Amino acid sequence: MNREQQGVILFLTLSLCLLFFLTGPFSSSKEGAKTLPMEGGLPGRSSGTGFPVEIDGAAGPRGIVQAEPGMTVGEVLEKAGGVQEKHSLSPEDLARKVEKSSRLSLQPTGEGKGKVVVEPLSPPKLKVLSVPIPLNTATAEELDILPGIGPKTAQAIVEFRDKNGKFTSPDDLLQVPGIGPKKLAALKPHITVK
Repeated sequence: MNREQQGVILFLTLSLCLLFFLTGPFSSSKEGAKTLPMEGGLPGRSSGTGFPVEIDGAAGPRGIVQAEPGMTVGEVLEKAGGVQEKHSLSPEDLARKVEKSSRLSLQPTGEGKGKVVVEPLSPPKLKVLSVPIPLNTATAEELDILPGIGPKTAQAIVEFRDKNGKFTSPDDLLQVPGIGPKKLAALKPHITVK
């Protein structure tokens, strides 16, 4: 086999692998679990007032759905396709509000019952999903993923916010040491003030 034939075979193999990963089923091996497609492509800025919620765990579907402010865990799960029939969740879990980009982990607790653990999305996932970082609630770790912001500047933003109160506009960042007009212009597409 010559080099040209090897190259063609390698190209076809890689193409088939890519096709498999893009179209193949990513469902859990657990019976009844399913994977959710991301609605409308990557969720984030272009989706209006909604925000992405990742759903994971052994008791329900997996994937990312777009949630709206004020939705309950039950409404988000219903939008995602519901939980497996053999797991029931408490009314308290289902009534909890999902206020921002989060990860809902559905965990079986035994005897046909389950619980929902709600936690913030990790900063790397926020970045991948292009979720704007809320300046008034973000941790230093979340702020550190912003372009041009390192750990020192992220901590300076948190300290400024703690000392002076909530940001009312992205332009308030100009008062934080280390942030000038150029850096602010680069940050504006990646932040939000709520």
